[in-house]
Amino acid sequence: MDRESREMLLETAHRFFGDKCGREVVNGVEKDQWPAELWAGIEELGLTLVAVPEEQGGVGGTLEDMLAMVRVAGAHAVPVPLAETALAGMLVAGAGGSPGDGPVTLTLGALVLKDGRLTGKVDRVPFATVARRFVAVVDDGDTPKVVVVDAAQATVVAAQSHAGEPYGTVRFEGAECAFVGASPVGAARAYELAALTRTLQMAGAAETVLSTAVTYCQERVQFGRAISTFQAIQHLLAELASYVAAVIAAAEAAARDAQEGGLADGGSFSIAAAKSQASEFAHRIAAISHQCMGAMGFTHEHILHHYTRRLWVWRRDFGSETFWGEKIGTAYAAAGPKALWTLMTASRYAA
Repeated sequence: MDRESREMLLETAHRFFGDKCGREVVNGVEKDQWPAELWAGIEELGLTLVAVPEEQGGVGGTLEDMLAMVRVAGAHAVPVPLAETALAGMLVAGAGGSPGDGPVTLTLGALVLKDGRLTGKVDRVPFATVARRFVAVVDDGDTPKVVVVDAAQATVVAAQSHAGEPYGTVRFEGAECAFVGASPVGAARAYELAALTRTLQMAGAAETVLSTAVTYCQERVQFGRAISTFQAIQHLLAELASYVAAVIAAAEAAARDAQEGGLADGGSFSIAAAKSQASEFAHRIAAISHQCMGAMGFTHEHILHHYTRRLWVWRRDFGSETFWGEKIGTAYAAAGPKALWTLMTASRYAA
């Protein structure tokens, strides 16, 4: 997808989410109200198929195009499995399958594929109770497989996330697979790509948190002047902006490295560093923004919690800062002291 086409796609997504994803829609998901109109519009625009080739019914974009779209969705706290469905569609298409329609989620974990049947359990699966299909990548001998299982073939135990979204534990007990194909990536790489997708969502949400806090502080008057003129508030906003900038920079660098390095293993180190940094800073971004906005930021009527609660949840999705920090440490230790500088400077974009 060329630059002009991507900008048109992102602008269209931004306008659509701004129009169809208001606070009533986001709050409704917490009450088990599926936003059918929002999802129908997403599919009509082709947002779930951004990284699927045109000859397979998709938009024909790249991984980086899909990640840019997901960032816009994060900036609007879109409460549906758009990111999961888009990534799953790319993986299924890469394995020669048809992504299909309807909401899909990823079940990435310790799963076993035998004779076309899937067995295992995955905890904290996003949108587990509303997904029509589950997509997994299983290391099956020398050739990893992309596996698609219809929801009716799995047992789901619902567990609402802290953001009010329908998460759950998914168990497969010899589940019959609707599709099995040779995967373009292994199971560990699929997990990296899911973590990268979450990181871009976190970058989008962090941007909105910052703009929301700044706008509020400029408008909130106390002692005859806007609280944004108070030095203590300025210090908080400056600190908040630095954390948000760090998350965005890391996310953008990882997305570019993943695109340029290739789907199979591009940008692995950048992805680990970006997800670790985004997860570590998520709670600081949430805490400072709520501190700046005081009691107003804690009310359910205000939109701030739509983003801060998702940041808390996304912090753990597909690996927390501890998980990815250990991955980085293990990579450094295995590479040896002479390779340390090479690893640290491998990215063309990360500072």
